[in-house]
Amino acid sequence: MNWFFADKGRMFWILQIAGWFGFFVLHILSVSSFVAGRSPDALLYSVASSLIGFMTTSILARPIYWFARRQGPAVLLLIVMTSTLLMAVAMSAMKAQTFGYLFGNAWMDLRGASLGTRNFLVLISPDLPVNIFLLGSWAGFYFGINYYLKLRNETDRALHSARLADQAQLKMLRYQLNPHFLFNTLNAISTLVMEQDGKQANAMLTQLSAFLRYSLDSDPLQKTTLADEIRALQLYLAIEKTRFDDRLSVKFDIDDNTMDAYVPSLILQPAIENAIKYAIALMESGGEIRIEAKRERDTLALRVCDNGPNAPDDPRALLSDVKNGVGLVNMRDRLLFMYQERGQFQLSKADPQGLCVSLRLPFETRG
Repeated sequence: MNWFFADKGRMFWILQIAGWFGFFVLHILSVSSFVAGRSPDALLYSVASSLIGFMTTSILARPIYWFARRQGPAVLLLIVMTSTLLMAVAMSAMKAQTFGYLFGNAWMDLRGASLGTRNFLVLISPDLPVNIFLLGSWAGFYFGINYYLKLRNETDRALHSARLADQAQLKMLRYQLNPHFLFNTLNAISTLVMEQDGKQANAMLTQLSAFLRYSLDSDPLQKTTLADEIRALQLYLAIEKTRFDDRLSVKFDIDDNTMDAYVPSLILQPAIENAIKYAIALMESGGEIRIEAKRERDTLALRVCDNGPNAPDDPRALLSDVKNGVGLVNMRDRLLFMYQERGQFQLSKADPQGLCVSLRLPFETRG
């Protein structure tokens, strides 16, 4: 269907040929058969009538109506009404000449006697309503389809503009590094330098550099393998473990058959940041973050859980918390943007305590 609407010129000729071919078939079954029966002359008259309509609308009506579409409503109406009437007269004249050539002029003499005149314009006037109806119907389809295409294009442009705005917002949210993370990491490095622990400070700088390079180089609208994502998260968590020491324990439960799956870059980052800020940072010891990845048929299930003591009874309330739930909201919105109804986002309480952030998305690989 998109192929059909993609080229207006091609669509015009397809509809033009199909429409006048349909008229030809209808003309054979009704007018020609009624006037001259099923004869070669009747067939020729149907062919001629269809060709006259086809040529009139292709050569005259199309450019005239194309010009009229670019005028104001009053001028458009005047041009269409005047040109349609003149073209109907021309079509009636051409059909009358064709009919006379095929079947003789006796019918014209009979019509002239009944009308009491030999004026050619008067003689063809009974045929005008049919041809005005034909051209009026053609004009209705022409303007209707063109205005539909115009509305469709405007809608597509509006959707495209909205999509670009969404993408710009998505990139802004994705590139928005947690200032607390940077501040705390740099502060930890500064402390290590002051304590003359250059080896550890250098290790943290190396990890921070590698993580920031991955974060800034990856496109938020593209996907990366889960293996690359896990490596980036390990860099981030290694920095945080240096800060929290034995207050933070990290456990990975990643199925081997999920490592080649494609996921949005740093899609789990906000969940881990949320766990560190609102769970681990508030605990004196025993903090734990679990990161899980499992394949369930055609779905990739990802989960980040912590054992923090302050998870709300209704974790969904975090999504309406404009101060503390921004990262989780951005996480949910990215999933919705990239997968629509195929992606699922859920917050739940961990057992015995803590918060779990669960994602479900289509299992996609390069193959």
